[in-house]
Amino acid sequence: VSEPFSPSHVPTFPRSHRPSDRQPGATGPQAQSGQPGATGQQDSLRPLSEQQAALPILDDDPTLPPICREELAPEQAQAELDRLDHDFVRPCARCELHRLGRTQTVFGVGNPRPRLVFVGEGPGAEEDRQGIPFVGRAGQLLTKMIEAMTLRRDDVYICNVVKCRPPNNRTPTPAEMEACSPYLFRQLAILRAELIVALGTPAVQTLLATRASVGRLRGVVHHFPPAPLAHLGLPSAKLVATYHPAYLLRNPAAKKDAWEDLKLAMRELGLEIPQRRRRS
Repeated sequence: VSEPFSPSHVPTFPRSHRPSDRQPGATGPQAQSGQPGATGQQDSLRPLSEQQAALPILDDDPTLPPICREELAPEQAQAELDRLDHDFVRPCARCELHRLGRTQTVFGVGNPRPRLVFVGEGPGAEEDRQGIPFVGRAGQLLTKMIEAMTLRRDDVYICNVVKCRPPNNRTPTPAEMEACSPYLFRQLAILRAELIVALGTPAVQTLLATRASVGRLRGVVHHFPPAPLAHLGLPSAKLVATYHPAYLLRNPAAKKDAWEDLKLAMRELGLEIPQRRRRS
């Protein structure tokens, strides 16, 4: 059986089927069990337990612009994203990453008022060179994953928790993620997507304020923001956790689980799941 995100499984997406509204609450078969891939028909939104949501309440940074509290037109949203990027992220020196060899910051790219946002952990070497998230090998796989969902990269928004490349592509430290998270939260408040796909453990832990791994949290739909972030006034969204594309490149067997996670996200957005092609 070929891999779920191989070119043979990238479906076409007729324009008439492209999502054109922003009505929340599109439903389909819902994941209910704590076990990955379980399905049912009841409410799928799962708040984290007290044990999972074990991180301290995060204080906001008063030196940054206030978190957006209203829906913006696409052109206004893009202008606010550009201002956050140019005036605050690019000159940022909040953590050690700014002096550890970054070429430039990597803010985000895509639709400024999307239904769907993908959040990864941080830029790699190619992203650091180009200033665009997910353009290396992992980015190529993410593009196939998006296309498998019957979407294009231009339909969604893509960003990372940290905006500077960690040395040698290491995992961002908790201090680096905490320092950069106010930028991410402001991005999400401007974007106001219906659903967030968190790619990998660092993104999941930041967005759900938890120490649990992506392997424990995938397979169900979570509510964002979680209780430790509720005081920030962030807009509500559904959140699906799945594996980072870089992990999938190293562990191709996990692509099957990742595809189940993406299908879960598609059901929440009311997108038709394409039929897999059978080999003749």
